[in-house]
Amino acid sequence: MKLSLLAVSAVAFMMSGCVTKGYVSKQLDPISCRVDVLETKGASLDQRVNSLESRLATLESQVSQAQLANKAMLDDATARAADSAQRAEAAATTATQAAERAEKMFELGQKK
Repeated sequence: MKLSLLAVSAVAFMMSGCVTKGYVSKQLDPISCRVDVLETKGASLDQRVNSLESRLATLESQVSQAQLANKAMLDDATARAADSAQRAEAAATTATQAAERAEKMFELGQKK
């Protein structure tokens, strides 16, 4: 009798430590749902990051093209300004020479 009582006690003790599939499922379902939500959010964030990286690459390309265009326009404007300055200097020289000739003619006209 003591032996059967000991056996029953041992079985009862071991059964109390065992977990049923239903209990495990109840405990894991909320955690599984949370993990699923986090995985979905992670995938969504990955897509957004990829999209933003693509947009950034496009914008960097556009900025680079704009900088090249601005440099070309600046170089052209600088060349035109230098050309205009040279023409202005030539015109000033011609005007100075014309003024000197006019002054000489005036002086010759005064001497007669």
